Amino acid sequence: MPEEGNLPDTLLHLQGHSQAINRGAQAADPAISDNWCAKLNDHRVKEGFAWPWMTEAGARLAFGTDSPTSPHAPLPNMYVATTRASALDSSAGTNVPEFALPLAESIEHATRDSAWTCGAEHEVGRLAAGLYADFVVLDTDVFSAGSPTALLEAKVLRTVVGGKTVYQEGR
Repeated sequence: MPEEGNLPDTLLHLQGHSQAINRGAQAADPAISDNWCAKLNDHRVKEGFAWPWMTEAGARLAFGTDSPTSPHAPLPNMYVATTRASALDSSAGTNVPEFALPLAESIEHATRDSAWTCGAEHEVGRLAAGLYADFVVLDTDVFSAGSPTALLEAKVLRTVVGGKTVYQEGR
């Protein structure tokens, strides 16, 4: 990691601009890193998912899932972001673990920042008065569970979009 204020040249262009980087955390999953290395080379792959460097440079990160075209659901995506370990293969190790993000920050990138990238930050992306109520209810408090693996084990009990329940377990 570079010292604070000493970003790599590849990220300096982000400073002073409203930039968004639309890259789901699943891309940093070590189980698929061979694919990225083959396309970019090891050095570029390492810096390609340097999320703390990117946010330090002023970029907003949009952690999407690419669903339904990829196998990554939102909770495993958050697991990869917070651990840099694989949600697909527990034996795959980690991918540049110093770039892991706190869970709350990862969720902000998947919600608030993703809404900002499409100009919808005044409608969605946060739970606030006047915004659409889009949220999920899990069977586990992933913030106090004690381990990021709770993200891989949690089940969605309810999904609310625009204030209306669109999924409820058992219905």
